[in-house]
Amino acid sequence: MRHTFEVIYEIDCTVGEAVAAYLDAEHYMFLHHSYTPRYEALWRDGTKIAILQAWQAGPLTMGNSCTTEYQPPSRFLNYDIKPVPAWLPSIHHLVKTRTDLHYYASEDGQRTVSHLTVTLDMPWFMWPLRKLIEARLTRLKIEKDQEDVDMITRSQRTFGRGNLSHYFRKDIFLLHKDVFLAHFGPATAAHDGTG
Repeated sequence: MRHTFEVIYEIDCTVGEAVAAYLDAEHYMFLHHSYTPRYEALWRDGTKIAILQAWQAGPLTMGNSCTTEYQPPSRFLNYDIKPVPAWLPSIHHLVKTRTDLHYYASEDGQRTVSHLTVTLDMPWFMWPLRKLIEARLTRLKIEKDQEDVDMITRSQRTFGRGNLSHYFRKDIFLLHKDVFLAHFGPATAAHDGTG
């Protein structure tokens, strides 16, 4: 059975700033340490990357892997989520989750709309739990986004709102940096990061 829901709200930044935060893999290990203490790329194929997210529970390392796909300029898909190790009891054995996150400018152009669509394919006996799963995933999204917004706000105080120039430096690592630069880099007409 399939359950689909959306989480839509505005965040106080430009689209470029939101995309840069998503592609900043290093911040997952530091800013989102409570959610993802280990974040590792397993393979890459164009703008698709398989990611391992893991944490320690006593002597056991556990987590999940997933495929994350960047569709420029501002869309992100996550799918094929699997528990790691594979024998570990996990909801991901029963529920197949796919997320589709799209950032776009708000109507007034001053903020960014974070529009997440989540699709859960689950067996019939889990159907009564769909709203509980939805609430948990919604809360996780809001908590993680708040950490990102706090980081972006600190960056805006240093570099100015919409200024992405610090991401263009050679010593800064971003996933798919070449694609990001093609859409939000200094050579683009939309230098304000709304690209």
